[in-house]
Amino acid sequence: MSLNLSPQEEEVIKIISPIKFHRLFTLPATENHGPLKVSYSIAGPEDGDVPTILLVGGMAHTRWYNIWNEHLAQKEGVRILCIDRPSFGASTPVRLDQRLAIFLETVPALLAHLHIPHISLASHSSGTLFALNLLAAHPDLLSPAHPTITLISPWVHQSHTAVLSLVAASHLPNPLLNHWDAIIKFGLTRVSPALGTSSGALASLTGWFRTPGVEKGRRGEEEERKCREAFGITGEVRKELEKTMFRYVFEENTKGANDEARLCLKSTEGCGWLACEDYPEFVKSTKDTWENRVDANVGAGKLKIKIVLPEEDAMVGEKGKEYFKECWKQEKCGRGIEVECVEIKGTDHDSVTNPENGILESLFSAAKGQ
Repeated sequence: MSLNLSPQEEEVIKIISPIKFHRLFTLPATENHGPLKVSYSIAGPEDGDVPTILLVGGMAHTRWYNIWNEHLAQKEGVRILCIDRPSFGASTPVRLDQRLAIFLETVPALLAHLHIPHISLASHSSGTLFALNLLAAHPDLLSPAHPTITLISPWVHQSHTAVLSLVAASHLPNPLLNHWDAIIKFGLTRVSPALGTSSGALASLTGWFRTPGVEKGRRGEEEERKCREAFGITGEVRKELEKTMFRYVFEENTKGANDEARLCLKSTEGCGWLACEDYPEFVKSTKDTWENRVDANVGAGKLKIKIVLPEEDAMVGEKGKEYFKECWKQEKCGRGIEVECVEIKGTDHDSVTNPENGILESLFSAAKGQ
């Protein structure tokens, strides 16, 4: 019996089907936990000694989103690794107070399993908390000669931003957050896929849906050209891929989003941020670590930190952006760290990650040590 698929639907099936986007790893049991399943995806070359980026996404980010990176990653010969955190995809649920610790245990174990010696680190939104903790716990995972971390739309706690929607969300009854993943699903599949994976979803929890991104309005031939350049597909296929991908994401487990929200808001017990509990103190500690590393190792590269900010950020606002920039001023980072901060015009908290905005080229250059 024919499925009567359109040409666009057939192409989407070919795009999403490769096993590289749906791989499974088992984190061995320890005295603190049993064996844990971890689902993950790879964009770009699966094998070989190629530069590798560990991309740590935001609150509702899953391995599925790595599919968008496949075209450019293959073109550049760079591997991009995305890991489903607990209670996403096939990854085993863990307690809230274990989320960060399990991530710190998972990454080096998975990299060893894949025979990947070093990575370039990149994060988006709440992925900042996981990436900074990884930097603190396992600095040797970064390239010895070209250690880099890119922080895109970095997360800032609402106590430093005064963003009203997040202040309100932090006072919601804890049981309400048990259904936050369902709210995300409704927002992404019923209201608008443009709500993104971080800002629109969390804002919707308290009734503030994100305004249309400032990049809206590009149409016609220019939009089609950029779509082909970034994804290697037509605009029509892109629309079908977006619709299909969201459907499959929510066929899997997305309950991790509930604890991710709690973690970001620090709204209940077990929500500590470990090494980056206090950003200014984290910067001081990182400064000392990397000055010592550079002084003790001839030829060791300075840590390059790139902060990528959107023009408009509904999650942290201008106050949060300025706070984060102030924390990471070059004079506070010492001689072992080089800091660069850029703002991408015409973007918001989530759209800044779109390949059309050039973010992947920057990550590729960092991974290659350029």
